Amino acid sequence: MFKSGDTALDREQPSYMEQLLQGKALLEDIDDFVDAWHDAPDDSKISSLSLEEFLGMSADEYRLWVERPESLRFIAAAHRNKQPVAAILKKEDRYGLAARAEDQGEAHELSRWLIDRGRVKELPH
Repeated sequence: MFKSGDTALDREQPSYMEQLLQGKALLEDIDDFVDAWHDAPDDSKISSLSLEEFLGMSADEYRLWVERPESLRFIAAAHRNKQPVAAILKKEDRYGLAARAEDQGEAHELSRWLIDRGRVKELPH
């Protein structure tokens, strides 16, 4: 994992999302990665990356995570299944995500939020 002051900051390292999917990072580790990005020396490879790139997210995924941090598990599932987040939200039962959600309606609520804000017209079938 990335840490402030770590000399590994200048080496090629997997993104947060890649490390998460490899089991080398946890969902709650994202704050440590954000801190590492902020603390990276100006002349490091990391400082040339946007935070979304450093985390391994698309611009839309990053925006969703910033606005709705609870969406991180769905973003990770989208990466794992190589599908858009909206498709994962539609199929949350198929992937067993709802069973891990604190609130069974969390995926549905997030889906409605995306639709209401015009991020997606409707969820894919």
